[in-house]
Amino acid sequence: MAVSDAQRSALVEFLVHVDDFRSHRIPGLTNSKVGSCFIRGDELIKHLDLDKWLAVNPRVPTRSAKEVLTGHVVRGIQDTLREAPSDFALKNQGLYLLVASIGEYERQRDGGRLRFTMLDPFSHGLCNGGHTYAAVREYAERAENPQTLEEVWIRLHLFEGIDPDKVPAMAEGLNRSRQVDDPSLMNLEGQFADIRKTLQGKPGHKEIAYRQGDPGNYYITEIIRAIMFFNSERFNGRKHPNTLYRQQKQMLDAFRDDAEKRPSPISLIVPHVHEILVLMDMIAQATPAACKRLKPPFELGRMKGEKSGVRAGSAEHKDTPLFFLGTTMDHKIHTGWLLVMLAAFRANVRWDLAKGKFTWKSPLEELLPKVIDGLVAICVQEYRDNKSKPDEIARNPAVYDRCYKEIELELLRSGIR
Repeated sequence: MAVSDAQRSALVEFLVHVDDFRSHRIPGLTNSKVGSCFIRGDELIKHLDLDKWLAVNPRVPTRSAKEVLTGHVVRGIQDTLREAPSDFALKNQGLYLLVASIGEYERQRDGGRLRFTMLDPFSHGLCNGGHTYAAVREYAERAENPQTLEEVWIRLHLFEGIDPDKVPAMAEGLNRSRQVDDPSLMNLEGQFADIRKTLQGKPGHKEIAYRQGDPGNYYITEIIRAIMFFNSERFNGRKHPNTLYRQQKQMLDAFRDDAEKRPSPISLIVPHVHEILVLMDMIAQATPAACKRLKPPFELGRMKGEKSGVRAGSAEHKDTPLFFLGTTMDHKIHTGWLLVMLAAFRANVRWDLAKGKFTWKSPLEELLPKVIDGLVAICVQEYRDNKSKPDEIARNPAVYDRCYKEIELELLRSGIR
């Protein structure tokens, strides 16, 4: 693309350190080429500011009223950044950039330096990968351990010489070509139909995304996990569902297998799924007060949040929705704490698969106030004594066991077996 003197003065040059670089022409398109390389997450933060180059992207990440990224897509990206940074290059398609020119690549011992330029924000910029870019930048600002970005490699795809008339169609096409994940395929197969039917019309049902790209604050995998926590064919008082935490494929395989069995454990639980989700919200709602009742009291509001610099009781978490309960609260309870406490209520289930029986031994609204202090005390003790990161508690079978036994003991005290 020929550049005039006036345009040249408006060119914005980027210089980034990357791991190798390759380019080749695009067949059928005159004077065009595509380049490919990988850039470290921390290098992207320092030297690849694309905030002014987002106009060519038709998909804008959703943010809350407090300018925090929302949705399961961003949450999944940030989970990988936090839990498996070295896998990021395999799990993420990267950033697609339309550029004015791809400049020289200067090889060095540990990769090399790449120059490229942009000119017109409506023809050049980030045409695909907006969620990835936004998630990485927010993670760098808010994460408890942003150093994991040093282990993250993000792929860059650079397109030079693309006719401006083709930019909108190209950007739209790239944004529709995402890989279909397992839950989306299962939804296509109708495996979530009973869940959808059970939740239809109940508080929170519109917040569940059943496939990639659907709106909603909960992805269907989070609902499946809650269902599997109460699967007494797989878990009991000795074997606990800690193996389901961050093991999505294993969890989905187990769900699929159990859904196909006759009689089916999943079919036994699904009619109670909204009760389980309401219980999850009730636990979250009751946790701050339980922390205050501990001896000594635990200052939940000052506890470090999942995002760096944002504590559990910060102003950012004011009016946090409890969608299934239909109300709000002013704290953000860590996922790990919620999971171990929720799973413990499997001890309150009378289960007989052969007879198709799933009932609560004690009404949940009566049992929860009796056990919440003990459950929260277990989480706090683990946090204090073992310096366990709140979300890491959900990996620890011993914590699940202690919470489960807390409910068992209360039921025995009440003469319920």
